[in-house]
Amino acid sequence: MHKIVVHPGNAHRDDFMAVSILLATLDAAEVFRRDPTSEDLADPDTFVVDVGMEYDPQRRNFDHHQDKSLPCAFHLVMQHLGYHEDALSMFGWYPFMSMMDVRGPHKTAAHFGVDASVLLASSSPIDGYILSRFSKLTSLREHDLLFDFMKDMGQDMIALIGLKKQRLELLKQEASIVPVKHLRAVVSHIETNPKLSMELYLRDLHDDRVVICITPSVRSGGWELLRLGDSRLVDFRAIADHPEIRFVHANGYVATTWSLIPLEEVIEFATLSLTGVEEPGHK
Repeated sequence: MHKIVVHPGNAHRDDFMAVSILLATLDAAEVFRRDPTSEDLADPDTFVVDVGMEYDPQRRNFDHHQDKSLPCAFHLVMQHLGYHEDALSMFGWYPFMSMMDVRGPHKTAAHFGVDASVLLASSSPIDGYILSRFSKLTSLREHDLLFDFMKDMGQDMIALIGLKKQRLELLKQEASIVPVKHLRAVVSHIETNPKLSMELYLRDLHDDRVVICITPSVRSGGWELLRLGDSRLVDFRAIADHPEIRFVHANGYVATTWSLIPLEEVIEFATLSLTGVEEPGHK
């Protein structure tokens, strides 16, 4: 059985995620929240994570605090397991998490051109609760509630990388770009988790004229029309009174139809939702 040694005291996303991904990939493991011994650091069957002042993948030591050029421990573990490059491409939160852990909220906020209070205000109480539970423990074994949660979370993330890669390739074959007046909409007919990898497809498309996304709705049997990039050119409140429209958000950024009406009709709804107000950069 493998051992995972992670630092005691307050837990952070970095050590929590690193342990989760290790639990997902190891056949059997036990987690200890304590300072490592010299024996731990020398034992290749013991993963020492975010503590120990040593980065040596061959000996399974993954600390970054001794070298400011290293990313967070989670990234070091992901590199060791071969998932880092895919995660960097698939998950928008992935590089941000390392920056927060290594550079702190103030330098990270400066990087994004926002006040640090914005990042602190956006922290999730769900994160806080789970990390506080992890902080209180000294060890974790199989079938402990948090052990099973972390292992399942790691397995889900690995599976999601594969799913997002597959879906991106499918979108490249299946999705279409249709004209909506002088702008464009992206259309996909995929009904299962229709938004999966759509942000990756749009990133690769790199066309700021695409301001609307049209997919099957996950909440009804109809279509969903979604405003992209919070464009001021699109306001679905303009079609709220049409009998085919099931729902329009009060802020006008999303609308759904009652059924999967012909695509030509959906595109007409998209056309009616354009405000005609040009934004800088649109021609």
